[in-house]
Amino acid sequence: MPPYSTLEVQQAEVYDDSGTTKEAVVHPQTLYPQLASLESYEPGANFPEVASHEGRYDPYDDPSPSQGKQASKRCGLPTRMFNIVLVVGVLVIIGAIAGGVAGGLLSRHGETAHEGSEYPSYNPSYDPNSRNGSATQTNINILSISKLSSSNRTDSMGNIHRTVFFQDTHNALMARRWDSQNRTWFTSNITEITSGSIARIVPSPGTPLASASCSYGTVTEVHLWFLVQDSYVASFWVENPDSSPDGWEYDSFGGASFQTSTGSQLAAMWQRCWPGPCAGYWIFAYQTPQGDINVANASNWHNPTTVVTSREVADNSSIGIVPQLEKEQQKYIGRVVLATESLNSGTIGTMQKMEYESMWSPAGTLIRELPPPSPDLQFAFTIMNNFTETMFLSLLPNGTVAALWWGGHYTTIPSLNFRGGPAVNFTAISISEDTMFYGISNDEILQYAPDDTDLFSFTYVGRVYP
Repeated sequence: MPPYSTLEVQQAEVYDDSGTTKEAVVHPQTLYPQLASLESYEPGANFPEVASHEGRYDPYDDPSPSQGKQASKRCGLPTRMFNIVLVVGVLVIIGAIAGGVAGGLLSRHGETAHEGSEYPSYNPSYDPNSRNGSATQTNINILSISKLSSSNRTDSMGNIHRTVFFQDTHNALMARRWDSQNRTWFTSNITEITSGSIARIVPSPGTPLASASCSYGTVTEVHLWFLVQDSYVASFWVENPDSSPDGWEYDSFGGASFQTSTGSQLAAMWQRCWPGPCAGYWIFAYQTPQGDINVANASNWHNPTTVVTSREVADNSSIGIVPQLEKEQQKYIGRVVLATESLNSGTIGTMQKMEYESMWSPAGTLIRELPPPSPDLQFAFTIMNNFTETMFLSLLPNGTVAALWWGGHYTTIPSLNFRGGPAVNFTAISISEDTMFYGISNDEILQYAPDDTDLFSFTYVGRVYP
């Protein structure tokens, strides 16, 4: 990786002895390198052991210590008198609550309901864990507006490694990692790990998250992209995560800087040059303050490419990116699909596709009739069956997940089934290259694997966090 730069953005200050701020130098346009093969789907290795919902410690189940017979008075009153007063008080309180509930129901009955819309409008005052805006229990594990990202890799010994990223209730960036040897989830607080480093990075609450992993030759890395205040892209990376899983460091982008639109989302992946001995490059997509969709590449961070212009994409569009087999021979991973949202009207959107194979070009549409962009609408894409199939997913504002599957033809999936586990109402989703689905629901991160017998369903694997 390049040395630290003197890039300075709000809440992302980098120390430099010279006290200077280097400008980003624009280089001539260069072609994107081709994609590298990512890990293929391996049945039998996709069911990690995670914490069960059963057997949780409940402090209210603990019996109280014996008080002994000598305690004949309570609160200064004889025990019998105290119990009578207590019962009367409880009855009074129950009566008051019942009256309040009845009044509330009558009042609500008189309100005009919002009907005729399949997708509820996004309201930032709503608790994101309650899609209908009703009150919910305060989160204690996961930031209520946290997004989610996941990636996987396979090391030289054939072991699978998975990493899931999110924000905790203190706004810290968290990583949950799992490998097929230990078959156990471990936690790293990336914000805490990097707090004493050369760079002090403070992520925006509810920042979009994008990640990618690579095990190729002698290179093994995991990268995470997110936004800081003033909507600048920041990144952490860890080299040799197997031997140093907590060795997270700041990625300077070689001195380049990327400012996004206020509501920009992010998408990322790993690729390598084709052919050639190079170790590979990292790319991420974002929306600029002008509304364009840009793709930045580690082969030349200073020269991002505008793939979709502002007049062709909605503001605050969801973004997804996924590798594909090249079209002609379909023998190597030489193509990229990027999807964003366009608006057919003020209320209906479409997932539109761009492809890269030596150059970027429009490639039609995918999921149709989406709700307009909002923080509750999120894209997530994956490849299946060794890159021969692709699934495009979209989290809808009502907490369900729509999808479109490609395997020689398109199959529309209006709502995926999530079988087993707790009842879900997702507020964030992600899916890794090995087709593991992750979703935040009810202050938990849950994991699902595709159902091999039913294209429309995913089956519950377990709880990733807490």
